[in-house]
Amino acid sequence: MGKVAVVGHLCVDVRPELSRPPTLEPGTLRQVGPVTIALGGAVANTGRVLAVLGAAVVGWAAVGSDDLGDIVRRHLATVPGFEFRPQTVPVGSSYTIVLESPQVDRAFWHYPGSNAALELAAVALDGVDLLHFGYPSLMPGVCADGGAALVDLFGRARGAGIATSLDLAWVDPQSQAGPVDWPSFLERILPSTDILCPSYDDLACIYDLPETFEVGAATELVEQLLGLGAGIVMVTAGAEGIVLGAGDGSRLAPLAGCGLRPGDWAGCRLHVPARVPSRLSTTTGAGDAATAGLIAGLRAGLGPRAAAEMAAEVAAAVIEQGGTEAFAGPG
Repeated sequence: MGKVAVVGHLCVDVRPELSRPPTLEPGTLRQVGPVTIALGGAVANTGRVLAVLGAAVVGWAAVGSDDLGDIVRRHLATVPGFEFRPQTVPVGSSYTIVLESPQVDRAFWHYPGSNAALELAAVALDGVDLLHFGYPSLMPGVCADGGAALVDLFGRARGAGIATSLDLAWVDPQSQAGPVDWPSFLERILPSTDILCPSYDDLACIYDLPETFEVGAATELVEQLLGLGAGIVMVTAGAEGIVLGAGDGSRLAPLAGCGLRPGDWAGCRLHVPARVPSRLSTTTGAGDAATAGLIAGLRAGLGPRAAAEMAAEVAAAVIEQGGTEAFAGPG
């Protein structure tokens, strides 16, 4: 099989250990625990998990020529099966402060930095059979012109017989992504997107949906996205599991070159429960891990239910093992 190219968002995650939710009160000091420095974003998370699962991965992202950029290069150099092709740009490397308190959902303070300068036209696809792109809403350059550069990249991939995959991220209304017409963006990109794998929260902010997940509403959303042209849609919802749907056999034909059997997947509609982790270490990166599990599953020739169960299993393993950098394999 060919390589998987994982392109897009990459940052350094700074995660202080918190025993309670943080407060921002002027003039106060609050003690926190030790800090973990790891990589985040689709390139690091999905790419690393795919490599651990046995894929040959080529990662494309922009980093600065600064200390954070050195951390990125050093971390990715240790991943067997992962070839990193950085674009070094004259912008500070991207980072995220991850605030994750016990029994409280995560919050993120994010600096886009170098991600704004990634040149998609420079991404080479030689030897690749599947292209995965992550987080356009966190990349101002990709948001520009209604996502024209990403549409062009996906068109170039499809023209070369390469399957395409897209992951989304939450849209911050106060960021440069806020004014983007995201429903129109999806209408443009989905006809050339073979796999779409967002979380329910990602879609809820785009389509102004209720925050509370409901299987029926998520299934309707999958139908809508398939109707816009996507080949396979996997919507993840944390503890609520995964909702999966696929188009007909002719729409799935581009995925046959990377292992999928269109006849096994055509027309499927599934709700697969989450696998409950035996312990909660961190949920950061679990959605990216589910994406990697799905891609690895279909590349291995698994049917839709088995591939979705693999996605749930890999996500749970990442939660148990302490994140994508600690992931050593499912089970």
